[in-house]
Amino acid sequence: MPFLFGVAGESELPGRALVRLLGDLGLTEAAGRALVARMRRDGQLTGERRGGRAYYRLAGGTAAGFARIKSDASAGAPEWTGRFHALLYQVPESERAYRDALRRTALLTGYGLLQQGVLIALTDRSAHLGPLLDPPQGVRLRTAEIAMTDDEAARAAYDAWDLGTLDAAFAAHAAAMDAALEPAGGGSGAGAGSGALAADAEALRTFNRLLGAALVDTLRAPRLPERLQPPGWSLPRLHAAIGKVHRVYGGPAAAYVRGVLAEEGTPAPSSVQSRWSVPPP
Repeated sequence: MPFLFGVAGESELPGRALVRLLGDLGLTEAAGRALVARMRRDGQLTGERRGGRAYYRLAGGTAAGFARIKSDASAGAPEWTGRFHALLYQVPESERAYRDALRRTALLTGYGLLQQGVLIALTDRSAHLGPLLDPPQGVRLRTAEIAMTDDEAARAAYDAWDLGTLDAAFAAHAAAMDAALEPAGGGSGAGAGSGALAADAEALRTFNRLLGAALVDTLRAPRLPERLQPPGWSLPRLHAAIGKVHRVYGGPAAAYVRGVLAEEGTPAPSSVQSRWSVPPP
């Protein structure tokens, strides 16, 4: 669902348009409404009614992950300072729900799990955890710094973010995108092939099929300084492939979504716009 907010370039979408767009991606109307209800119940969407219409915004860990994709698009890898920022937590079993929410949101905002009770990040990202920084009684949550040599840090990063598995996934995504773009002429310059594509639901479906899983996987790893990257790290190749997909399918998909919003009712003027973008190669 965050994908649709990104393509729309809006932080808020009307419910009717959202359900219709989910239908374009393969869900029945009932399944689309059930997904919206479940995400609201789980704190991943917030909604309000204005003028007889329902409007929705991303929330919780879903909003954090979406914000990270956008921020990573304009930010390079942070400099390695010789220290990891760390979150140290001890959570009793009675507060399992809090522990799971903390870990889920932390991982989406750029932390890696070094070991049970220890989350690490290249920079202090704790501000993105919001109300989770005020834990229930009985939970111990502390910030710290962990100093490491470059070699130690590279090994820690490899373990904390499971970089071996991610490297294989990134390479597979990039190869699949490159192969899919060949018929569309996506290997040429900017905008190649986009003029021949209709602004229709098929463009949106293809855009989602090529990018959806890949963008989710990019949330599982930070933008690493070169000294901490494993040999042959595939993320830059994936970013280049994502850029090609965006140049070919992004325009038609966005035009189609704007048309749906116009037909179903665009978000109220109070909506804050956000541009969908992808990290540069």
